[in-house]
Amino acid sequence: MPITQVIAIDGPSGVGKSTVAKAVANHLGWTYLDTGATYRAVTLAWLEADSDPSLLEQPTWLQNLGVDFQAGDILLGTRRVNKAIREPEVTANASFVSAQAAVRTYLTELQRQIARKRPCILDGRDIGTVVFPDALLKVFLTADDAVRAKRRWYQIGGDQANQTLDEVLTALQERDRKDSSRTLAPLKPAKDAWTLETNTLSQEEVIDRIECEARRRFKINPA
Repeated sequence: MPITQVIAIDGPSGVGKSTVAKAVANHLGWTYLDTGATYRAVTLAWLEADSDPSLLEQPTWLQNLGVDFQAGDILLGTRRVNKAIREPEVTANASFVSAQAAVRTYLTELQRQIARKRPCILDGRDIGTVVFPDALLKVFLTADDAVRAKRRWYQIGGDQANQTLDEVLTALQERDRKDSSRTLAPLKPAKDAWTLETNTLSQEEVIDRIECEARRRFKINPA
């Protein structure tokens, strides 16, 4: 049976997917699932296992990681890794890890299992194209590279971050290139996605627009 009680929010790094998705989920009373964090969690575990490529081909190793969400936290087993998965080394390797077929199979099924239990809002890069192609509302957020880089730089600490703004921009552009060119589940909007360009929109405006559209499509009464 298709899983349709889902809002899919896709887009490249630094476009504000997670913040927007979390806020809309809170307003609607739905569950928020940061799928990018699940890929980063696997990447972190892989780096801690000495980056052995063969591990990413082993379903048993992946399942034993215990990737999960609990009260807004991303877990590896019982360990909370919200901060660790945002480190530069994880960011630099996330595209490689997420391009592995066994990893995508494992995490796609994990995401679907969660969405079968309750209405969900998920953000990522292939939610509307691969994970939930039957989602009733698919949003693809965009913004210029410089805008996205500045947002990500502030997210990791701005002047206190261990990366310069230029370094963040370079890493973001390289991540875009890898995500858009990979054979398996490349970054692209679904054919029926609503593309929302956010360069000149405030975070609150983006949230309001998506919430209004969600209430219309899912016939949810205004708050």
